[in-house]
Amino acid sequence: MKYRIVVAIRPEDAGLMREVMGDEFDLVMCTSLQEAQAALTRDVDMIACGVHFDDGRMFDLLKYVKAEEALRAIPFWGVLRDEGMLSSAITRGIRTAMKTLGANGLFNLSQMQTDEQPENPYRKLRATLAQSLAEGEARQS
Repeated sequence: MKYRIVVAIRPEDAGLMREVMGDEFDLVMCTSLQEAQAALTRDVDMIACGVHFDDGRMFDLLKYVKAEEALRAIPFWGVLRDEGMLSSAITRGIRTAMKTLGANGLFNLSQMQTDEQPENPYRKLRATLAQSLAEGEARQS
């Protein structure tokens, strides 16, 4: 079974997210708040939302998801790729705000160690996500 993940991202980050997520998941790519809201149905297993999604509307999407009874249990993860441009204090602030609003956490792709095989950290991330989604499914059964 492929888990369905809504990926709310800037158009220029779509290629990277496809690389990060591989072909193990059924990805629904959205580049606007309206598109993401329309894609959110009960068969969505997870939401991955870029911090810079739709000109900074990540928090709008997070608030929408948590306000909707049918959606609030869907795991919501923020995704950041700052290439070291943001201070650790700013990144911590984003992470804290997300947690306060009910998100599961923040993946900072820029902090993932990329050795001579950049696919390795992404493979580990996908394995962790699949395990987390399977555990969530087991809890709901």
